[in-house]
Amino acid sequence: MNHLETFLLLASLSLQVMLCGFVFARRANRALPLFAAFVCVSLITSVVVSLMYLRFGFDTPTAYVAFWISAYFYAAAFGLAIAELCRYGFRNYRGIWALVWRGLAALSALLIGHAVVDAWGQPNGMAVGGSTFLRDFAFASITILVVLLSVRRYYGLALDPFQRLIAAGMRLTCAVDALGYTIFRNLLTGYLYPLFVASQKALWPALAPQVRRVDDIWSTIHLASFMAAMGIWCYAFRKPLPALSKDATLLPADVYREMSPAINMRLATFNNRLTELLKP
Repeated sequence: MNHLETFLLLASLSLQVMLCGFVFARRANRALPLFAAFVCVSLITSVVVSLMYLRFGFDTPTAYVAFWISAYFYAAAFGLAIAELCRYGFRNYRGIWALVWRGLAALSALLIGHAVVDAWGQPNGMAVGGSTFLRDFAFASITILVVLLSVRRYYGLALDPFQRLIAAGMRLTCAVDALGYTIFRNLLTGYLYPLFVASQKALWPALAPQVRRVDDIWSTIHLASFMAAMGIWCYAFRKPLPALSKDATLLPADVYREMSPAINMRLATFNNRLTELLKP
């Protein structure tokens, strides 16, 4: 790791600690427990990987395996946080949520299966499978968040300000990950593919500086984008969260009476139909 990466890593850890403090100080773990769990998992995995780098070195097999395992834990926690954001947005519409969670479960199985098939038989299977999964996961996450915001906007159900900021931070980090892991995977399966074949092992020491330079550039971009997302999330929790409504009001009473009874009736009808269709 170069000096810039080391600085960004320490700054990222500091921001993660700050974000954890904001989340629990604002008691966001009550409203969004899975997002709070994601923040904690992100901090733990970052600390573990950093300790592995310090103990075993940046280019060792132990650090390599630790990085990819932590990436899968991070992705699982991130995916649950996105699902929770969807559920929070449709918590009063059980039929719609029943359709959404089934779609998310099917999408998760599809992504894992695609990554396994893509990595099968590759000389660097863990990196190819991991980059494929994380690339597809990033694209799917962006799509889910855009659809969530579009559906709610179409039906006149605005997200709370802190929800919009959480979604904005998620979209930012997913956009950078989608681009970065796409390039990384294409390099592994294209230009760099022959270099990982056992017969070319003698060339690895000479190519190590170039590979390390590319990895340094990607790590810097990834850390910088993640820090920007954490800054957005910290800003989202700068104020106490609004209290959750316990009733099933579609909209506040004055808005409901004056502006959009027809829109809410259409959404409620759609919700009731889904509830009937998805009954076990």
